[in-house]
Amino acid sequence: MIKGLRPLLLVNLIALLGQTWTEAAAEEAIAKQEDVKTGTIPGNAARDIWGDFNALGTGPFWALSIRDSQLTLSRAGKNDIITTNPGPTAMAKRSATWSVPHQPYPFTLTLTREECVDGASARRYDLAAKLVFQGKTLYGCAASVAEIPAEPAP
Repeated sequence: MIKGLRPLLLVNLIALLGQTWTEAAAEEAIAKQEDVKTGTIPGNAARDIWGDFNALGTGPFWALSIRDSQLTLSRAGKNDIITTNPGPTAMAKRSATWSVPHQPYPFTLTLTREECVDGASARRYDLAAKLVFQGKTLYGCAASVAEIPAEPAP
């Protein structure tokens, strides 16, 4: 049985688009959404890029913490940008991407499973980070909270 308003809204949207929709198809779509939220995406998706992570970069200095309920972007000399965590909006075999379209500070963060070296400390990480923010692409490294403690922006 379908519970909640989300399935009803989904069915109404499909009906507006002139497509037929069955209860089974709606339940399947909801199950896929839950798979993304829980990191149990089938196939070769980057299931290990899920949970609490810290990303950081230099030139300019920035840090982004990913927690279950929120994302926090810190920059040198600026107020933190705190937003709800939408969860990865795209996942591939070796990467996960979070997109935050909210104004006035939209940003996109992609974590990719590849070796990354922090230019400031020469420390090696298992994840490379790419942050697109205010028309600029910033690069850095990332790791799970267990591997790297949160580091505030200088």
